[in-house]
Amino acid sequence: MMKEDEVERLRGLVRDCLSKHLYSSAIFFADKVAEASSDPADIYMQAQALFLGGQYRRALHLLNSSSIVLRDLRFRYLAAKCLEELKEWHQCLTMLGDAKVDEHGNVNCPKDCSPMYLDKDGEDREINITAAVCYLRGKAFEALENRIQARLWYIAAVKSDPFCYEALQSLVDNLSHLILCEKESSLLASLQFGEEDQWLSTIYSCLVKKHEKENVVEAKVRDIERDNPCTNSSSPFMLVLKNNADLLVCNADYYYQCGEYQECFELTSLLLAKDPFHMKCTLFHLAAAMELGHSNDLYLLACNLIKDHPQKAISWFAIGCYYYSIKKYDQARKHFSKATSVDATFPPAWIGSGNAYAVQEETDQAMVAYRTAARLFPGCHLPTLYIGMEYMRTHNFKLAEQFILQARAICPLDPLVYNELGVVAYHMKEYQKAAQWFEMTLFDVASSLNDMWVPTLVNLAHVQRKLKMYHKAVSSYEKAIALSNRSLSAFAGLAYTHHLMDNLDAAVTYYHKALWLKPEDQFCNEMLTMALEMQGRGMYLL
Repeated sequence: MMKEDEVERLRGLVRDCLSKHLYSSAIFFADKVAEASSDPADIYMQAQALFLGGQYRRALHLLNSSSIVLRDLRFRYLAAKCLEELKEWHQCLTMLGDAKVDEHGNVNCPKDCSPMYLDKDGEDREINITAAVCYLRGKAFEALENRIQARLWYIAAVKSDPFCYEALQSLVDNLSHLILCEKESSLLASLQFGEEDQWLSTIYSCLVKKHEKENVVEAKVRDIERDNPCTNSSSPFMLVLKNNADLLVCNADYYYQCGEYQECFELTSLLLAKDPFHMKCTLFHLAAAMELGHSNDLYLLACNLIKDHPQKAISWFAIGCYYYSIKKYDQARKHFSKATSVDATFPPAWIGSGNAYAVQEETDQAMVAYRTAARLFPGCHLPTLYIGMEYMRTHNFKLAEQFILQARAICPLDPLVYNELGVVAYHMKEYQKAAQWFEMTLFDVASSLNDMWVPTLVNLAHVQRKLKMYHKAVSSYEKAIALSNRSLSAFAGLAYTHHLMDNLDAAVTYYHKALWLKPEDQFCNEMLTMALEMQGRGMYLL
């Protein structure tokens, strides 16, 4: 019979082996400890060693052989984790029990409140086991493509314990999109943080507010600095974390949503220099490089990703982005498709595939990709928006408006949605409505107006010209030109508006500027000729 002190020494040895990732050693000694003591805690330690060593079937058999597995939630959770690794999702849910969750994420299952054996070396702050169980249920339902139940269980998990970050990430992260934009803030408000955990509440608020009119991270830090004018040694935890990579990625997200692609690219470049394997940062870096046309950077990043992470969807997506940037759309589609086969839950690959088809006017295939993305990611408005834009490209304006309004319902904070609604209204000759949508777009981006929104200003000016609001149209065209002097539509539209106002000298000047950008433009050439003839004859349009 092994003495208790010898058993305790072996327990310490097993824990040390696990901490050093010596799993075979841990399994070997844990088996001897469990045999000697028959203590449920030692059986659990042995099962955990088997799990960490990748012996999932054996761990599951050991847990099922113990009568405690039905009474101890911790045992059932580890057994369910084994079934998760074995991709046996229905059995995983059965093992976790038949708990129910309501539409607000409240769990009703008295059995899940049963007593547990505590780890003898447990930490002071542990994640609530109920939160872990709810999260695992959510993963199982998501794997079974029951995203409604998955979303409810993820909400239940993060409400059970706000420190269960995986659950929040699954709901609001850019790669998941399981919760609608307007519900993100209400979810955050429902979480119960301790007084000492307000820094976590602040970080979560930065993570969920992707389409705000100001930079949430900078605003939060600024407020804390104003309220706590103290030295670094006594600053709140949030100030210590203000240069944390995850918060800086939130900044990059904000810059990207605002169209500040250069700022986004520069920030992600700095972050990747410090942490080259930060995948969320890498995704924004790819997106910004795409918008800026930095094909060389895309090529180098794609090469590094496929070398280091050939099993990840983002690596194949990066290659697709490179080919898309150099207009080799067939190759881009091939690699986007490879990314979706590696990970079907990677939204950018589906959207990239749809865009690659759309740019080649292959509407049916583009729609398949967009609809798949819309089905897989109900909280992401982009697939629905792109469906609307594709219908608009094929002149089916009623359906286009219907889908873009659906995108607005999913995410009412994205100004791009209002811009597209304005374009649809313009094509349907509903100029007053178009003007309202364009004005809403520009109001939303007023604090970050840049050359990305030049088309919106030009569109608004076109509408104002159609409504014979010539002075307002001239002002809108001039604002667009102030942001970018490379817009043919802005110069041509301004010239034509002056032409309609009988300002022939100004019209001729701007027609010349438009033709400097595109000498072969038929409209400008014809209108310039007409303006010069009228100028010579003293004729006027009004």
